[in-house]
Amino acid sequence: MPEAVRCDVCGKLFSSRHVKSHKRLAHTKHRLGGSATEQDKVKTIRELYETLSAENQKSVLEQLAALEQEPT
Repeated sequence: MPEAVRCDVCGKLFSSRHVKSHKRLAHTKHRLGGSATEQDKVKTIRELYETLSAENQKSVLEQLAALEQEPT
């Protein structure tokens, strides 16, 4: 049975099964705003990446690898 956990952004209680979705839907725009630091943006990207299926994670990694190989 899922346990109740607090959202580390707003402090509201959610099922452990739903807190990641809540954070992604409710707090992403705020967290990716212009005032966010580079470190905050990297953390948000990592958190979103972790919510993807294994297949989509692989696809993202392939796309990033292709960007690294493009001439600047």
